Amino acid sequence: METKKLYIVTLKGMRFSYSGNIVRGISYVIAENPDEAYKKVRNYLDKKDIGYAGERTLEKIELIAEDYEYTFTGHLLFT
Repeated sequence: METKKLYIVTLKGMRFSYSGNIVRGISYVIAENPDEAYKKVRNYLDKKDIGYAGERTLEKIELIAEDYEYTFTGHLLFT
Protein backbone atom coordinates (compact mmCIF):
# COMPACT_ATOMS: atom_id res chain seq x y z
CA MET A 1 0.00 0.00 0.00
CA GLU A 2 1.39 3.39 -1.02
CA THR A 3 1.21 6.18 1.51
CA LYS A 4 0.77 9.84 0.69
CA LYS A 5 3.92 11.86 1.12
CA LEU A 6 4.75 15.56 1.16
CA TYR A 7 7.69 16.50 -1.06
CA ILE A 8 9.45 19.74 -1.80
CA VAL A 9 10.29 19.82 -5.52
CA THR A 10 13.08 22.18 -6.54
CA LEU A 11 13.67 23.01 -10.20
CA LYS A 12 16.79 24.45 -11.80
CA GLY A 13 15.11 27.78 -12.52
CA MET A 14 12.27 30.06 -11.44
CA ARG A 15 13.40 30.09 -7.78
CA PHE A 16 13.17 33.82 -7.16
CA SER A 17 10.17 36.09 -6.74
CA TYR A 18 9.97 39.29 -8.74
CA SER A 19 7.46 41.93 -7.65
CA GLY A 20 5.62 39.55 -5.31
CA ASN A 21 5.01 36.84 -7.92
CA ILE A 22 4.79 33.16 -6.98
CA VAL A 23 8.08 31.26 -6.91
CA ARG A 24 7.34 28.50 -9.44
CA GLY A 25 10.67 26.68 -9.09
CA ILE A 26 10.03 25.50 -5.52
CA SER A 27 6.78 23.64 -4.87
CA TYR A 28 5.26 21.52 -2.13
CA VAL A 29 3.53 18.45 -3.56
CA ILE A 30 1.48 15.62 -2.07
CA ALA A 31 2.18 12.44 -4.02
CA GLU A 32 2.81 8.73 -3.55
CA ASN A 33 6.39 8.84 -4.88
CA PRO A 34 9.02 11.32 -6.13
CA ASP A 35 8.31 10.64 -9.81
CA GLU A 36 4.64 11.51 -9.37
CA ALA A 37 5.57 14.68 -7.45
CA TYR A 38 7.83 15.96 -10.24
CA LYS A 39 5.31 15.00 -12.94
CA LYS A 40 2.61 17.05 -11.20
CA VAL A 41 4.82 20.14 -11.18
CA ARG A 42 6.18 19.62 -14.69
CA ASN A 43 2.75 18.97 -16.22
CA TYR A 44 1.38 22.14 -14.63
CA LEU A 45 4.25 24.28 -15.95
CA ASP A 46 4.15 22.68 -19.41
CA LYS A 47 0.37 23.14 -19.68
CA LYS A 48 0.60 26.82 -18.69
CA ASP A 49 3.82 27.30 -20.73
CA ILE A 50 5.60 28.87 -17.75
CA GLY A 51 9.36 29.31 -17.93
CA TYR A 52 11.87 27.82 -20.35
CA ALA A 53 12.39 24.05 -20.69
CA GLY A 54 15.75 24.25 -18.91
CA GLU A 55 14.19 26.06 -15.96
CA ARG A 56 11.60 23.28 -15.59
CA THR A 57 14.31 20.65 -15.18
CA LEU A 58 14.41 18.88 -11.83
CA GLU A 59 17.22 19.81 -9.45
CA LYS A 60 16.15 17.86 -6.36
CA ILE A 61 13.22 16.35 -4.48
CA GLU A 62 13.09 16.09 -0.70
CA LEU A 63 10.66 14.01 1.35
CA ILE A 64 9.29 16.17 4.17
CA ALA A 65 6.51 14.09 5.76
CA GLU A 66 4.28 11.08 5.14
CA ASP A 67 0.99 9.71 6.40
CA TYR A 68 2.61 6.66 7.97
CA GLU A 69 3.01 6.32 11.72
CA TYR A 70 6.54 4.91 11.57
CA THR A 71 8.00 7.41 9.12
CA PHE A 72 11.73 8.09 9.10
CA THR A 73 11.14 11.75 8.23
CA GLY A 74 10.25 12.65 11.79
CA HIS A 75 7.07 14.40 10.59
CA LEU A 76 3.56 13.06 10.06
CA LEU A 77 1.38 14.19 7.18
CA PHE A 78 -2.35 14.40 7.81
CA THR A 79 -4.44 14.28 4.64
